[in-house]
Amino acid sequence: MVSGLAGWHLLILLALVIPFVLAAVSIARNRATTGTAKAVWVLVILLFPLVGAILWFLVGRRSGGDPAGAA
Repeated sequence: MVSGLAGWHLLILLALVIPFVLAAVSIARNRATTGTAKAVWVLVILLFPLVGAILWFLVGRRSGGDPAGAA
C-alpha cells in the first residue's frame, strides 16, 4: 500500500508527519514544561496534528508549556 504513495500524496503525508514528529520530540525534550502540560500538548497535537504542531512552536515553547497559559 505504501508503494502506491507517489507525487502529491507523498508530499501531503510528509507535510503532516514531519511537523507532528518535530513537535512531539520538542515537547518531550522541553524541560520547562511540566508533565501535565506535556500530556495536554501531546493530546493537542494528536487531535489536531498540523495545527497543534504549529501552536506548540508558536505558543507552547515560549509560554512554559501550558496551552491555556498564553491567554
